Amino acid sequence: MIAEPLGKLVDGSPVNLGLVGTITAVNPQAINSALKGGQVPVISPIATDENFKGGLNVNADLAAAAIAGALNAESLIIMTDVAGIYRSWPDRNSLISQISYAELDAMKSTFAEGMAPKVKACLDAIDGGASAVRIIDGTDPSAFALALGNSGGTLVTK
Repeated sequence: MIAEPLGKLVDGSPVNLGLVGTITAVNPQAINSALKGGQVPVISPIATDENFKGGLNVNADLAAAAIAGALNAESLIIMTDVAGIYRSWPDRNSLISQISYAELDAMKSTFAEGMAPKVKACLDAIDGGASAVRIIDGTDPSAFALALGNSGGTLVTK
């Protein structure tokens, strides 16, 4: 992954956030090579800068989304501590089982805190080339098996 340093303006002046970055590119060749060789790549959310001179910490969900997009993945599974995306949080009866990219994009400004980057990751993954993203409860031992069987959580589709 290639990233650029993340900057922020405070009172109109740039603030250095240290070694934090935002992803600008993914080169999928090394990942594809490992997969074709029967290996399972384990990728940390550390990207290099464009000059390959240092590491930048990037959001793990956004890194997974960028990689899934670059690989044109059939599906990306994102784990969190709730069952999926809720239409009206904290109403647990408002869990969305399936939502289209367009509908989620229209709702994205309604999400806050930890769900906002996960929603952005869903949209980014599909923008990048992934077919679908499923958000599941990573604290539920059965959720991952359900997701592998194409159920549970919230499915975001094109």
